[in-house]
Amino acid sequence: MITATVQMKSKALRRHVSYTAIIPDPSEAGPGPYPVLYQLHGASDDHAAWLYRSNLVRYVATYPFLVIMPDGALSFWMNAGGRERYEDFLMQDLPEHLSSTYNIRQGKMAIGGLSMGGFGSLRLALRYPERFASVWAHSSALWTVEEMAKRGHVFPPESDADIYAIATAAKGKELPVLSFDCGTEDYLLEQNRRFHDHLNRLGIPHTYEEHPGAHNWDYWDEHVKTALEQHARVMLGR
Repeated sequence: MITATVQMKSKALRRHVSYTAIIPDPSEAGPGPYPVLYQLHGASDDHAAWLYRSNLVRYVATYPFLVIMPDGALSFWMNAGGRERYEDFLMQDLPEHLSSTYNIRQGKMAIGGLSMGGFGSLRLALRYPERFASVWAHSSALWTVEEMAKRGHVFPPESDADIYAIATAAKGKELPVLSFDCGTEDYLLEQNRRFHDHLNRLGIPHTYEEHPGAHNWDYWDEHVKTALEQHARVMLGR
């Protein structure tokens, strides 16, 4: 595997932004094209967190994924004003850049993340089901709009932050393979259980798992392996 930190110009953000990539080595993985996996960080980290705080490089060594870990600041991976359009960065600018820079497989991607990135991955997968084949989120910050506002997270328009309404709107659509998990000692456990119940009421197929553990890298490092196994089944037929 090859790792790199890349800086690109984003039209949506009107500035340069960085991402970290895990790139398959053609001598080991073959010439490609390679399916893309977005791996999103949490609110207290940046684009390098998955690389340096987990064993993700070692875990993906047997999978020919191009793993892209973009920087999302504290955006919750949404648009929030004229110069903070992180959703547009992820869904427009970054795919165009990847297509022109790497030998990627066109079509649907996989996506995952933790905490803020777990919220982002679930929200984007439900909002753009035609763009994603597999999603697995860990310890997701699945707050209601009101709960977000109490924590100081307010996004215009407010409806864009309502993952419960987004899930309701996704009912009946062809959705990606949808999975998420949370630790039984995680402070976000009740929010994850609530969203699981919401998806059940909507009849949206999904996998929800609980495991011993808290909101920390020990937990995420362990369970990202299961997420990669799902992505491999869906994206690679393994």
